[in-house]
Order: sequence, then C-alpha cells, then structure tokens
Amino acid sequence: MFKTENRFLLLLLLPLFLLSENSSFQNTKIINYKPSTDSLKLHLGIDLLTQNDFNLLKKKKIAVICNDGSLARNGVHILDIIENHDDFQLASIIQVSEKIFNTESSGMVFVQTDTVDIVKNITITPVNPVIKRADLTGANLMLVDLQNIGIRYDVNFQVLISLLKISADSRIPMVLLDRPDPITATIMEGPLAVPDGLNCDTGIPWRFGMTLGEMALLINEEGWIDSQKAARVFLVLMRNYNRSDWYDQLGINWGIALDEVYTVENLLKYCSTCFYYFTNVSNGPGSLFQYEVGGAPWISGPVLLNRLNNRCEPYVEFSLVTFIPGVHGTAFSTTKYIGLECTGIRINVLDRDNYRCSLVGTYLLGTIAQMYSRHFRWSNSETIDALFGDDSYRVIVDTGSNIQQLYPVWISRLTEFQKLRNKYILY
Repeated sequence: MFKTENRFLLLLLLPLFLLSENSSFQNTKIINYKPSTDSLKLHLGIDLLTQNDFNLLKKKKIAVICNDGSLARNGVHILDIIENHDDFQLASIIQVSEKIFNTESSGMVFVQTDTVDIVKNITITPVNPVIKRADLTGANLMLVDLQNIGIRYDVNFQVLISLLKISADSRIPMVLLDRPDPITATIMEGPLAVPDGLNCDTGIPWRFGMTLGEMALLINEEGWIDSQKAARVFLVLMRNYNRSDWYDQLGINWGIALDEVYTVENLLKYCSTCFYYFTNVSNGPGSLFQYEVGGAPWISGPVLLNRLNNRCEPYVEFSLVTFIPGVHGTAFSTTKYIGLECTGIRINVLDRDNYRCSLVGTYLLGTIAQMYSRHFRWSNSETIDALFGDDSYRVIVDTGSNIQQLYPVWISRLTEFQKLRNKYILY
C-alpha cells in the first residue's frame, strides 16, 4: 500500500501523467516550450523556437519553407530572424506565394528574395502544387512556418501535404511551427473532400476548424499520407492560444498573404467566393471589391438581389454592386472580364460568429447559375467536383434543383470528421 504522502503525491502527478499520455503520438513529437517572458500573451511557434535558441536546428542543414505571413509576434519575418545564424546551415529557402495563386502559368510560385543567394526560385502549376525533394538542395531538416487561411482551398495546405510526403518517403524530419487558424479553430463547415496527395475515406471539410499543426498531426497519425511510412514531424506548439479567437483578436501583426484582404470579414468573403474561379462568374479580382462579390456583364443585379434577400440568413446581407475587374489592382491573364463593367452582388458579413462561408458562397453562385443558365458555365467541372468531394453540387445547380437541400447532408457528414478531429485538438 502507498503511504499517505505518496498517495497525495500520486494524486498531484496523475493529471500531469494523463496530459503527457494524451500528448504523445506514435509518429509526431509534440514540442511544448514554455515562454521566457510575457507569459499571458500569445507566443507563436517561431517565438518559442527563437526563445529556446533554435535548439532543434543546431548542427543541421535546413530548408526553410515560409510565406509572407511567417512573422514573429514582434512582426519580424522568419527569414530575418534566422539570417546569419551560426548554429545551423541554410540549404534552401522556399517562399510560398498565395498572392498570384490564380495566374495562368503558375498557381503556386516560390519567389526569390534578396536576403540570401541560395534561395530556390521555382514555379509550380495549380494542378500539381508539390514541392520535390530536390528543391530542398540537400537539407537534412525542413523548417516549416506557414500562415494558412483556414480552408481546404489554400496553397499552404497543399504545400503541407507535399512536405509530409517528402518526410515520409525520405525520412527527412520536419519541424513545423504552429500558427493560429485566422477564422477561428472552432468552426467546421462545408462539404468534405480528399485533397490531392492524401489517401483516406473520411475527407476534410471546406473549413476544418484546426490549426495547420493540428491538421498535420491528424494526417500523419491517421496514416493519410500517400506513402508506406509516416512523416517524421516535430510540432512546436503555440502558448496561450485561444482557439476561439479571430485573427484580429490575437494581438499579432496581420499576416494573411492575399491581395487587399486586411480584415477577418474580407477573409471570410474570400472563403465564400474562391469557388468562382472555376466558373465564368467573377469575384472581382483587381477591383475595389476584390473577393467580396459575384458578378458578370450578363447579370441583372436588382433582379438577383431581390431573389437573394428574400431568402437571406440573419448573419449575411447582400447588396447591389458594380465593379470592373483589373482596374484598381493586380489583374492576371486569367482574370475574367478585365476592363468590363460587371453587375452583381456584394456579400456583407453581419455576424461573423454565425457566418458560414461555404453556405453563402455556394448559394450565391448557384442562384446566379440557375437564374442565368444560358450564360453560366463551369470552366472546369472536374476541379469543382474535387472541391466538393463529388458532383452533387454541380448536378443540383445544373438541374435547377434546390441548392439548400445539400446543406443538411454536408452537416451530417461533418459528424464523422469531428469525432476524428477531437483526438488531435491540442489547444
């Protein structure tokens, strides 16, 4: 039998033991650093790695994979933080650019910087957004710091999948610095689909309600990587992260690398309208209302507005808008209706806590398609089906059926993913 004091000590240690057990995974090492200062503030993965003197990187030859949002709490970019650091050797720096994701020649571009002369400068098409092992130029460790946007349609999400596969196939370890989900890590919504590079039955929701680190943990531990082995992942957690916080509540610099997206509300609108890239409806790139609208020269705005507002949810409002793509910002060669006046609908987020980007975006797009069936076209039916997980949305739109009948189906399918997701919640 235990002595009284030993039993008391055991009771004190039991919660710590259980926490340790729940935090250990077969293929992923969780790194839970304590912050050195300002313990009540949010500390990002890069902050904690820096405070602990880059001990995970010492004597390594590293490839850094980052984007414009790879900022420390003080606003300094990771490339400036690690520049001229003597404890490890830089083999490759790969920057992911979301800003020109929808160009004709390259959906994902790795942009050369002037910080060092060893930066890899490569271009990858949106059909195959994959980093290859050769791009790491001999590195024996990958340092990954990517600010994502919180939905499945995200270059950074596809990059993460390709990096997990590289690690699984090559056994090169990956240090992943976790970052917040900018549209909260609590809300799941939309259809489930299996992204390229994964092999699973469950699928991932359009908005998955997890940090990128938690998603990497789930994919790796569930064996979803299209490889015979799991990746070697070292996940550096954040500290003092409240998963219900929106990006503008975190007290850190804005780091979403989308042109003219500087508020959470605009980011939610982008998450609603990026479906439109695979149709002949414009979401206003290069206009004053970029990513906030759905329109075309052949749309009658007042008639469409009347139809939408008669069935509007309390968390969103639609308003009439006229815009000209490519006049006030960057216009790419694939931008629809450059220089042409488009009439359409602007999305206004009234209650972001209850706003559901997939429901708003698909309802607006489907209503346009059905009202203007003689003009509306899918530019790539295979891609739109892949985004939704099957052809159900496209078939309902094309047959003039009620789009909203799909929403209960999407919600019911979220239940299966949520059970899985709950195993990998870290905050």
